[in-house]
Amino acid sequence: MYLPFNASRRRQREAQNARNNRAEIVKALSTGEVSRRELMKWGIFTATGALANVNGLSPFATSAWAQEDTGVPLSPTFGVQPFTQPLKRLDLQTPETLTPIMRGGEIDVAFPAGTGELAGRRMSYHTDYLMSGRLMYGNATTGRGPLEGRPPGAYFAHQRWAEYLPQKGYVMSLVPTAPTWGFHPDLPVQEENKVWTFCKGHGTQATTKPPLIKIRYGEPVLFRHYNGLPEQESKNGGFGSHSQSTHNHNAHNASASDGASNAHFFPGQFYDYHWSTTLARADTINKTMTDRRASGPDGNGGLVHVKGDYRELQSSLWFHDHRFFYTAENVYKGHLGAINMYSGPDRGNEVLNDGVNKRLPSGSLLDWGNIDFDVNLVISDAGLDEEGQYFFDIFNTDGFLGDLMMVNFGYKPFMEVLPRKYRFRLLNACMSRFIRLQLRTALGDAVPMTLIATDGNLLPRPFSLNLLDTMGVAERFDIVVDFSSFAVGQRINMINLITHTSGRGPKGQVNYKVADNGRSGDPATGSLLQFRIVDSVESVDVPGVTHYASQPDPSQVPGRLTDQIPVVEPTRVRLIELRRGQENPIDPATGDCNPSCMRREIYPWSMRVNGDNLGGFNANHISALVPKPGEVEHWVLRNPSSGWDHPVHLHFEEGVTIDRGGKAMSKTEKLARKDVWRLGEAGEVRMQVRFGEYGGAYVSHCHNTVHEDSAMIMRFDILTDPNNPYSSRTHSAVMPTPNPTPEGVTYTTPELLPEGNPFDPGFQPFPVIPPLP
Repeated sequence: MYLPFNASRRRQREAQNARNNRAEIVKALSTGEVSRRELMKWGIFTATGALANVNGLSPFATSAWAQEDTGVPLSPTFGVQPFTQPLKRLDLQTPETLTPIMRGGEIDVAFPAGTGELAGRRMSYHTDYLMSGRLMYGNATTGRGPLEGRPPGAYFAHQRWAEYLPQKGYVMSLVPTAPTWGFHPDLPVQEENKVWTFCKGHGTQATTKPPLIKIRYGEPVLFRHYNGLPEQESKNGGFGSHSQSTHNHNAHNASASDGASNAHFFPGQFYDYHWSTTLARADTINKTMTDRRASGPDGNGGLVHVKGDYRELQSSLWFHDHRFFYTAENVYKGHLGAINMYSGPDRGNEVLNDGVNKRLPSGSLLDWGNIDFDVNLVISDAGLDEEGQYFFDIFNTDGFLGDLMMVNFGYKPFMEVLPRKYRFRLLNACMSRFIRLQLRTALGDAVPMTLIATDGNLLPRPFSLNLLDTMGVAERFDIVVDFSSFAVGQRINMINLITHTSGRGPKGQVNYKVADNGRSGDPATGSLLQFRIVDSVESVDVPGVTHYASQPDPSQVPGRLTDQIPVVEPTRVRLIELRRGQENPIDPATGDCNPSCMRREIYPWSMRVNGDNLGGFNANHISALVPKPGEVEHWVLRNPSSGWDHPVHLHFEEGVTIDRGGKAMSKTEKLARKDVWRLGEAGEVRMQVRFGEYGGAYVSHCHNTVHEDSAMIMRFDILTDPNNPYSSRTHSAVMPTPNPTPEGVTYTTPELLPEGNPFDPGFQPFPVIPPLP
């Protein structure tokens, strides 16, 4: 609709004022100055937790105007053109070598002398803090509570600590970025506390790019995360919580180190995460470690053999915040990073030929973990306010969409590449946006890609395609692109073809010309990264070394990468439905939901297991109990409604994708191992999962992080085998729920819901699953 210039400007101002007003409420909510219950009483929130159509707050109210369907004015770009800054390679972290030391009957791991770091312990320092009468191991920064945020006692002691004793330690601090940093050199500098990311050790200012951690099987890691954020909750740049929790997505770790057990921690504290590098099925398969494929690189051209099933080796992982009800805000602010897992078959060395290594594109200057030709691409979207400051809006509980596309936290960069094969580890790190990627030359020709892995799991066989499947939030694709047929000087663009009109899910796909010409209706479609073919590049692995186009490319993509895990008859089947709150009216009188609240609350989304009619997340309610390690379950993940989509994430284990309830499946997902599944509108996915090794509390949830924060999340507990000498006997029973505060942590006894409890007389191991309408 055409509007006179003055009227257009006036309505833009109204929309911007509405955004500013909403931003003030976001900040008040994030700092506890106001509750959702109060906002409902004032008529600002509806009974489902969404923003009411109120003038001065909603750009969709009668007198307001929005420039795009995402509900806020377009982000200003201040004349910045795409592909005018180089791609930032992720900030590679350097580990410390840990030394075992005895302390009574305990084995600790000591950091090198001079680091000033306390030794890593099986039990939390919170335990020692309580035993000392709160006289030792206190939070020196705030003077309140213990210095370690990990809860005390046996429940949060590191499981199988001695068996997988950490050999390397990473010390990192989450802190505000420097007030000189922006998403592009010509975009406005971000104000203090707009962005929080990591720095190495005990620094006070974050780096300008997400971190990268390289881990190998057979070398367990202690990840020590310091919370270096402001103690005052109001100093958050308008959104985000200063209490944090780090989830290693989707490593095979014990619950205390999964980052999603309601064990968040506060400024001045650290949390020790035990990333054990345990290969799944370590208790049942290859226990004598004779299979050379179940291994990690030893650093000297050889292998470290490990127990477990080589078919479950992982490669491309990431870590991010998992603070319940604040995940979207905290991840969006910058609490995320990449993790590359290296194994005997996927070693990160393209020349070593020992009959196990697949020699995938990577490099050869290092024994393992070369990244010269193995590149992490963290793709996200961002929104800026009229002054160019980072902006987040929690009011649209359907999901948050930014309109500026970022790669590795930089606005539409370019990357110089040699005419040879490269591996790209693609991650959709948006909060709610789905993406679908294609490569095109300047003439519009599609560039083939070879898909080798989904969600960090190698495919049995790679296959070539010209268009990737749609990627839901947190999905990963590993692809190989061969640039050898292109001449120096040619350029190739990576293009997003999926449009959104709301955070509910993708609207549809457009032609690449429509996407790149700005005619799709969604400014986040189009080219987001440009590859430029050059004749030389400097090494990332060994700075100072130069690689040339004339050098041969020894890398390969073999026809077989791993073997298929078969689908078998399950011990039980669970129907897990992801539903909209309106389908189950809620009682706003109970007020805000927190991990110890009543089950009825004002949040609009829910996950329901085997007919659970209550819905609504509560960390103290166990929706599914896995009573015995090694049992196979089939989960039917169902979205019974049209109008929105959900990418569902399972913690701790991967699942084999079986079918889509009779609907067609792509080659990308059929029988593939994954940890995130896009359900589609009125769709479902059936997958097979086998739990083992570790016990405790985990979660499954929608990875549209706004849906997750609005209660589309469920807790499940795994019980260990008390007769297994390696297992934690503490976790042969369900674990209590921690309730963290800056002063310390208390516990609450959980409630086990009968719908998910195999020990309940009324439990149905094979419930009747009606077909979708």
